[in-house]
Amino acid sequence: MVNPVVGGLLLAFGLGSALRPYRFARFEERLDAIGSERSWSEVEPADWKVTVTRVSGVVVALFGLLVFLDV
Repeated sequence: MVNPVVGGLLLAFGLGSALRPYRFARFEERLDAIGSERSWSEVEPADWKVTVTRVSGVVVALFGLLVFLDV
């Protein structure tokens, strides 16, 4: 019963991260900027971070699909 819920959440998060990696990476950079001298609206993710976010999103989406299908 739990597997479809967890798998669906992982699939949704993974697809969002894979399809919109810049937004996810920018959000993470803004969270990292909390407490620093820089304004959180000024931070931008590096190109490598956007790429890592996309690749990890694909991996999480595939894992979520496997959990959802209960393989």
